Amino acid sequence: MMRRTAIAALGISVLLHGALLAGGDLAFAPRVEPELPPVMQARLIEPPPVAVPAPVPPAPAAAAPQARPVPKPRPPAKPKAPPAPAPVALAAPTATQSDAMPDAPSGAAEPSAPVPEEAADVPAEMAAADEGVRADAVDAEGWPDRGSIVFRVFMGDKGFEVGQARHQWSHDEHSYRMETLLQTTGLVGLMRSLHYVQRSEGELGPQGLKPLRFTVEQGGKRPESAEFDWAGGRVSIRRDGRERRSADIRPGDQDVLSLWHQIGIVGAAGLPKTITVVSNKGAKPALLEAVGSENARLPIGRLDTLHLRAQASDGSLTIDIWLAKNYGMLPVRIRLVDGDGESLDQQAIQLRLAPPGEEAAAAAASVAAAGEPEMIELKEEPRPAPGLQEDIYRN
Repeated sequence: MMRRTAIAALGISVLLHGALLAGGDLAFAPRVEPELPPVMQARLIEPPPVAVPAPVPPAPAAAAPQARPVPKPRPPAKPKAPPAPAPVALAAPTATQSDAMPDAPSGAAEPSAPVPEEAADVPAEMAAADEGVRADAVDAEGWPDRGSIVFRVFMGDKGFEVGQARHQWSHDEHSYRMETLLQTTGLVGLMRSLHYVQRSEGELGPQGLKPLRFTVEQGGKRPESAEFDWAGGRVSIRRDGRERRSADIRPGDQDVLSLWHQIGIVGAAGLPKTITVVSNKGAKPALLEAVGSENARLPIGRLDTLHLRAQASDGSLTIDIWLAKNYGMLPVRIRLVDGDGESLDQQAIQLRLAPPGEEAAAAAASVAAAGEPEMIELKEEPRPAPGLQEDIYRN
């Protein structure tokens, strides 16, 4: 009994310190942190496959701002003004900057860091990203406009159940909103009830998700948030409305909740790469890589998935995620492993999402008539369904 109690207590610790998608400080084990730990800044790595364009004569000054290339350049006529070398959609061009930012004095907000001159060129470079980046993507139109996923949360290799997470989202053509509620269950829930909520909201555009605000609420604690200032290239980490620290951000950076939807929207081509991932505690680099396609066996059945991996630059945490290819590239399994080998495994037991295209219009009509939205739904099954589901979200 003592051992089970200890395991349950550890389960609570895992949920508190490694709460869904490493929303805290990218670590499992509880530890005492200084009040203002240094904020790590990502060192962005340009992917090796990017082809270097052949050198061309410098364009006249008047042609420099030209946004679109000439359709059929003919030497020695005036060459088209090419965009910068195509980067991966989630990665920004390499820039020289410090690896860490000093904390602000106690009680004072940190001044905004100057935005590098090359930051102004980032949106144009991202707009010119190679079409191959979308090879594994559903794009924003293929992303279900609303839905929810329920995960059962297990700890360790023996699958000790410690909680349940419910993730839901909605979006239109211009904005999105998503939320995850994490609660303890079973023996762990009897020992201590945990109510932990993450929310992310922001804009939706050609490059996918652009978070504007990320918040965390936990019973008995002051609310924490991250406020994104994209014009200034800065994110402000706050507690109870007061800024505690800040960090530089670049186009493509994400918060811990929007990250996995963003990968599904823009694709995984060009991985590995690093981006800055923002939480309620700070901003840290994450190295992303595509592991490959897998036919994953889950409580809701066998699904054709894309297996991705994110790893903290210091090796303190590794996150594996499986995205359902035939269901809007939605996350259906998330596994976290810390530096000591302790693991937390989240497996989908229910998936509900809005139908695509014309079916969505019909569903909207049914809502108006009956007041209940018609959704595509997968539930936990005693046996895996044979075969793979038809891909309803990709043309």
